[in-house]
Amino acid sequence: MSIHLRFLAALDRLPRLDTLVLAATLDRDWPLFRQRGWITDEGYLTHVMVPFLDSECEVEVEADPDSGCYRYRSPQNSRTVVQPLRDIALCGIQIDSWLSDLALLIGIEDRRRSHRPCRIPNHLWHLGDLRIAGTHDFAPVLVGRAWKRAPSADTSTVLADPAWPRGGVVLLAQRIDAVLPRDHALRGLDEFIRVSNGVERFDTEALDRVLRGYVTPSGEPEPLQFFRGNRLKLPHFDRSRELPDERAKIIKQMWGVEGKSAPEMSWKEANAIPNTGYQSFDDAFGGKAEREDVIVKVSRGKYRVRRNP
Repeated sequence: MSIHLRFLAALDRLPRLDTLVLAATLDRDWPLFRQRGWITDEGYLTHVMVPFLDSECEVEVEADPDSGCYRYRSPQNSRTVVQPLRDIALCGIQIDSWLSDLALLIGIEDRRRSHRPCRIPNHLWHLGDLRIAGTHDFAPVLVGRAWKRAPSADTSTVLADPAWPRGGVVLLAQRIDAVLPRDHALRGLDEFIRVSNGVERFDTEALDRVLRGYVTPSGEPEPLQFFRGNRLKLPHFDRSRELPDERAKIIKQMWGVEGKSAPEMSWKEANAIPNTGYQSFDDAFGGKAEREDVIVKVSRGKYRVRRNP
């Protein structure tokens, strides 16, 4: 697995990033993380709790960095106990150093790097804006950590900010299914990093496909309507949107044939093949208002996508 991805996965497990952590919580990679400057040595614990009779007691420890271990005298039999140094080594997380290295790996131009990366402490950072291949358009690339524990009100406020030039992508250790404001897409960092013979490579073409929507090399505007992959553009949209997988499956079932009106379907018919697990159109689209922006009711129990023939 990529060292960048292993670091993000390790960060996901931490309660927060602005306090010292034990090297043991970073698994066996902590020497590599330290070598890259993503963590710093911040000393060692001086006392630890050890077994004593049917309980525990606190003992003083002696760190030996040269041998990579620490020692203490057992309170039960006075023998010297030797343990791995990582169990008492304290580290500081240098998230900005990792973010800089990740931006370099992705290929974000220096002048497009973010001057204010942290957007939600402990949870969301803006790497910068990545050029969409063959165009003069740039899309924001962000990194999220412990996303399910992030304050949803804060993430919605930040991502809904009209200052973003267009919808971008939030990279997590692994993708989860969620709907973000301004058509930002959630993706797993593991979907883009490849390792061959110990060398990391970022699949910028795959990320470009996520970011571009329907941007043309000549910079022409998007067509009035289209549905491609998870990308949907309807006549009343100001720009195309990236749909979550389950919603895209429903639209695919209901899209029909270009040049003809979209078919009218019941929820049972639309969900027969996708089998999303939702109970209705409103359930699948997060409520009546959001559903009506994409799918309209045309008669009792029948619905269609809001596209032109």
